[in-house]
Amino acid sequence: MQLALIPIVYLMMWAVEGKPYIWRWNLLAWFMLAGYLIGILALPLSRGLDKPQLLKWWLRIDFVATILLFIPFYFTFIVSKANFVSERGKYVLFTTGGGMAKPALRLGKSDGVFIKELYNSDDVEFDICAENWIVNEDHGYSSLKIWNDYYKSIHVFPIDSSAYHQHNNVIDTQIDSIFHANTIGYDKMVFVMPKDFSTIEYRDSSSIEYHRSDYIQLAEIEYRSFGKGNLLDSVLITLSVSKNDILSITDSDTLLVERVETERQIKLPKDSVPWMSPTEAHRFINDLRRR
Repeated sequence: MQLALIPIVYLMMWAVEGKPYIWRWNLLAWFMLAGYLIGILALPLSRGLDKPQLLKWWLRIDFVATILLFIPFYFTFIVSKANFVSERGKYVLFTTGGGMAKPALRLGKSDGVFIKELYNSDDVEFDICAENWIVNEDHGYSSLKIWNDYYKSIHVFPIDSSAYHQHNNVIDTQIDSIFHANTIGYDKMVFVMPKDFSTIEYRDSSSIEYHRSDYIQLAEIEYRSFGKGNLLDSVLITLSVSKNDILSITDSDTLLVERVETERQIKLPKDSVPWMSPTEAHRFINDLRRR
């Protein structure tokens, strides 16, 4: 059984490698654990049974190897195992990582024997109240609040890109409504904008960051100095531009490499750039980038 589980586990890992999927019910982790437990338990349970000499040596070698592999198995098991937090029908909140891997909070959708990841955040160490995450399938979005006594964040993001984009006016209004209702006390607010799937991110009432859909940062509006937290005499706006470099690999092959360069920094009187809602910030930054 243990030998048979090795190719099964390998194929299960290969099936989700590089894809936004995990196995439902932690199938991959439990298969791995079953193979490990066989190596631990087979020798003690076989004592007193009549067995060939070759099998005796195999069980001893397997037992020792299993003990020696405890540490790598432990970390592999932790990384492969998802911790399920809450469910809304076919939508699931779960965490992954731990050990040597960076923890992450993820929202996914059940898809047969898989769960397809729709969104992820690094706010895994904080509490999640099941009553404070919303799934709206009609408009294709989810709203999620995460907090504890020291930290609060809020996220609005698509679960259905087509519906999210189609209802952009409704979602823009909803995003601004959530923003205005939670302007005080939140350390981070992240909103995916439905028109172009760019992200507007607020951090501790000190800056507004603008990221494009692949999360490359294109702009930042700073109201405070980052290190000291002091109010700036003026608002500092940093705009960046993406550029493509062609890197030669061989005489007949090239690689297109994208990089982001700082295009310009703009200082404006602090009274001229108020603390803006997501739709206002989105429009303001796009207008600046067109100039």
